[in-house]
Amino acid sequence: MSDASLRAVSQRVYMQPSAHPVEDIQKNWLRNQIETEHYALGRMYGKHLPMQIRMEVDILSQVQRLPGLPNSNLGIETILGRDDKIDFEDYLGDPRMSEYSVDMRAVMEKRLGLEVRSPIFAGEGVQQRRDGQLPRAGVAQCKQVALL
Repeated sequence: MSDASLRAVSQRVYMQPSAHPVEDIQKNWLRNQIETEHYALGRMYGKHLPMQIRMEVDILSQVQRLPGLPNSNLGIETILGRDDKIDFEDYLGDPRMSEYSVDMRAVMEKRLGLEVRSPIFAGEGVQQRRDGQLPRAGVAQCKQVALL
């Protein structure tokens, strides 16, 4: 094989969403398990049960805590029947053991749209920050000292 054909084959392989079929199976394992379970429940009890479970999961997935607080998704795990199983995800990669902290105030200000977008909203006489943005009104500012 020539170098050009090997390059073409490698580009085709690596441009796919997953490089290997086993990787695809590992990424979609939980989704496939839930779909298989819903299919079995639909065959046994009717199509309304999987639909009801999906609606309840959609409702419970909208519940969120403040940023920086751990979100356990206990309701979703209970509905899916995963609350009595302990997997490696339960003790590995725990966000409470992270070495990085989250600035909850900044994240909530961004989420709620409280960031100042224009000098019109900030008021007069407000000093600009180094990055060019203006702080919100009511935030303590350093005094500018005039040099003589």
